[in-house]
Amino acid sequence: MSSYLRSTIHTALLATALGTGVASAAEPQQTTFIEEIEVIVVTGSYIEGAAEDAALPIDVLRAEDLAKQGSPSMVELIKQIPAVQGVVGESNQFTAPNTSGAGSINLRGLGAVRTLVLMNGRRLAPSPAGAIGYDTNLLPVAALGRIEVLKDGAAATYGSDAVAGVVNFITKRGFEGMSVEGAYSYIDGSDGDYNANLSWGMKGESWDVLVAGGYRRRSELSTTDRDFALQSLAANPQGGYSSFGNPGVFIIPGGTGANANFRDPGCAALGNLATVDSRGGPQCQFQFTAFDNLVEEEEHYNLYTEFNMLFGESTELHVEAMYAAHDVPEENSSPSYAPTQGPAGTGPTFTISKSNPGLAAILPLLTDGQRTAINNAQVLAVSGLQWRPYGVGGNPLTGEGKQDERFFDGARLSASLKGEVSAFNWDVGVTYMVNTREIVTPDIVVTRLQAALNGLGGPNCTTATPGANGCLWLNPFSSAVQSNIVTGQVNNVTFDPNTVNSRELAAWLYQDNTIEDETSSFIVDAVLNGQMPIGFQAGDISWAAGVQYREETLERDPNDLADITKNPCVNSLSTGNMNCAVQSGIFTFLGPTTPADLSRDVKAVFGELNVPLLESLSAQVAVRYEDYGGSVGSTTNPKFSLRWQTTDWLTFRGSVGTTFRGPTQTQLVNAPATVLTFTPAAGGYKTYDVFGSENLKPEEALTFNVGAIFKAGGFNATVDYWSYDFEDALETESGSEIVAAFFGTSPTSANQCDNPAFDQLQTRFTFSGNTCSIGALTRVRTNTINGPDQKLSGIDGGISYLFDEVLGGDLLIGADATYTLEYKRDAAIVEGVQIQKADDFVGTRGASGIGAGTLPELRGAAFVDYQTNWLAPQGVRLTARYIDGVTDVRAGLATTSPRGIEIGSFLTYDLVYRLSLPAETTFTASVINLADKDPPFVRLDLGYDPFIANPYGRYFKVLLNKKF
Repeated sequence: MSSYLRSTIHTALLATALGTGVASAAEPQQTTFIEEIEVIVVTGSYIEGAAEDAALPIDVLRAEDLAKQGSPSMVELIKQIPAVQGVVGESNQFTAPNTSGAGSINLRGLGAVRTLVLMNGRRLAPSPAGAIGYDTNLLPVAALGRIEVLKDGAAATYGSDAVAGVVNFITKRGFEGMSVEGAYSYIDGSDGDYNANLSWGMKGESWDVLVAGGYRRRSELSTTDRDFALQSLAANPQGGYSSFGNPGVFIIPGGTGANANFRDPGCAALGNLATVDSRGGPQCQFQFTAFDNLVEEEEHYNLYTEFNMLFGESTELHVEAMYAAHDVPEENSSPSYAPTQGPAGTGPTFTISKSNPGLAAILPLLTDGQRTAINNAQVLAVSGLQWRPYGVGGNPLTGEGKQDERFFDGARLSASLKGEVSAFNWDVGVTYMVNTREIVTPDIVVTRLQAALNGLGGPNCTTATPGANGCLWLNPFSSAVQSNIVTGQVNNVTFDPNTVNSRELAAWLYQDNTIEDETSSFIVDAVLNGQMPIGFQAGDISWAAGVQYREETLERDPNDLADITKNPCVNSLSTGNMNCAVQSGIFTFLGPTTPADLSRDVKAVFGELNVPLLESLSAQVAVRYEDYGGSVGSTTNPKFSLRWQTTDWLTFRGSVGTTFRGPTQTQLVNAPATVLTFTPAAGGYKTYDVFGSENLKPEEALTFNVGAIFKAGGFNATVDYWSYDFEDALETESGSEIVAAFFGTSPTSANQCDNPAFDQLQTRFTFSGNTCSIGALTRVRTNTINGPDQKLSGIDGGISYLFDEVLGGDLLIGADATYTLEYKRDAAIVEGVQIQKADDFVGTRGASGIGAGTLPELRGAAFVDYQTNWLAPQGVRLTARYIDGVTDVRAGLATTSPRGIEIGSFLTYDLVYRLSLPAETTFTASVINLADKDPPFVRLDLGYDPFIANPYGRYFKVLLNKKF
């Protein structure tokens, strides 16, 4: 779908919703009409109860609680929940490619796709960026009244995806007047972040309406603004260093020994590192992350409206509509990618004419033997394993790094009717949501790069004579580069101003690899609930039953240049060739994309009973049958829960059940998606092609929870033990582990090229020149599979105490924490070869198959909150947040350096002050990360782990809220 058409549809949808006051239906989680009451249908059940007293482990975060924490952004809020691990949203370029601006929620570290996200009790459409599950950055913060976090499997109630639990975002009800809010965060090194929210509500005798909108801007923060982000090669071998740089290393065909190749003489002068590879060959290490950002410039905006009307005494109409978007117009990255394929369509090798003007300044600095070898060959060669077209001199199109674009938006419309008939209640709802993503990534066309290296580049080249009649040369040498644009180091060794590469040539070399994809969900559900005419002495049996129909679609539409059906071969654009053994597309780095137009229907029936066995003991039974059809089939999942009120102050609760998740539609398609992953054995990044399979089965898990609730006066506490036992977990094979099993964990390790036991595993690799070696490796195939069994368990705890009348005010202290006891995983086998041993991965990061990426044993927060009316209503809150240290278990790290294997813990303090001013105005001032502590050092591209920390250091935030 074109951007214009998509925009038109969304505008029409929104205008219709706003013009008629139509909005979307709150499922059973909504309160009764207009007035808030304590007994509601809470997340995890279709039967009434109170969230904090439920038989299931539910945390409730109310809007006023968030205000006391300084009104954190959605990503900040989610990362502060102790039960959440591994959140996307800080810096996504390396942790979750093609998702910049998006956010996720990942309960228990099982992966974001295993946490179901609801809005007003009904489903959202999943993000087109499938790995992040549901995009929480599209949710309307200004409209939210509370968030309920169910930390238990809930497939028996909600169906697929509710494996780890459910997070339900519930909007305000019965809001009157207007609230305007603005905030600014001062962040050293950036222009700061700011946001504005507005909400307006009105209600009459039988109706109410809410309109809310928000805008948030994050400013760019460069890696050069934080010392931890750019470290030396010795300090952080994974800190964005690549031997595929510019200046690079060049091959002399026919040369031998020291005359077989040479390192560009401008390497060190321009700030790169002159090193040698495992065979003693020359390298020129380039730190590409100097061109990246820790935080990209982002704009977020959303608009939400809902309308409620009561007909008669009990029938309620609820309608809601939402539109939201976030835009990253300039995601900075390396000035160019290192080629992964060349004009032959296999290895990334290109030829350079000896007549290339850039060579003249290089030749006098080479040895006599090298110059003789070049004269004999009359040609040079260069490989994408040792060079890239643009490096330290920047990209001529931008004057800095290459700039990509990432745009996401979503529109949602939902409506429901609910009421009473005789002895039961009914609720019927219809929800439609569509999410889109547009990814624009410039990349160099292979055949154009080869032509330019030989003087036949440019849009106006009309002759076969190099450098004549509009034909342009690409100078691949350091003689084209005057200085390192990041460090300012001047090239006084090889620079020739007459051979600088032009912007015109770069514009011709680069073409946009564009992918537009769209996911949608159309959901119809109907629920009945009530009480049976039979029961026990303690009360009647409550029941609920329902049906649900979901239509889920996914469309993927690449532009012609990226479309494998239109440009499958390396020379398709230049010659029209459509037949090639390897369909790797026309670009030097990015692979082609297969168009997709997928849809499926999911049907479900479900029911539950709440049985009051005794006045102090109740049981709840739930079951859901869900049918995917086709090869996926159907599944039935039951759940049993108990709640025992032993005394006025002590309650026990427990649950056991099965839960499941069906394969996504893209996982069922045998077509590749290309990703880039750092590979220790290669000493750099390699290209991995991820394939789906129509033979995938749903994953299943047995979940168990047992806990207690304590309430006595001002004292409140909860403690829960939880566990998940997985079978057939849906995952992608670890490409880096496959490479490590075959080639070892360093460039000097022995390989298995001649070992018959590894013959099948060798079929997963594509080599340059069909030579089996780590140096010739260009691509790796990985598959989406039903993987090894997994088991994890842990303990959640929360405690608080309210002291009344302390110096004329109220003092509240409390703490929440999650302690993960185990995350065991069976051995991973690929093509008969064990690539990962069975182990317990709690307290680690980097293990394949672990959805969190990083899994600390302990994370939690403690706070002290004091509120007083002295002089004016005001309060102060100090919060300490702690994340335990972990061990980095990625293969091959210890072979280069022991530093960073053990990653330190992270303890920060936030201070928030709130003051109520006249005229319903509230002022809030916050100091986040009071002690200005850097995130723990991690051997990643950016020097820290975006899953668990942020790069800001100490920053200051002020907020003003005015109600009318």
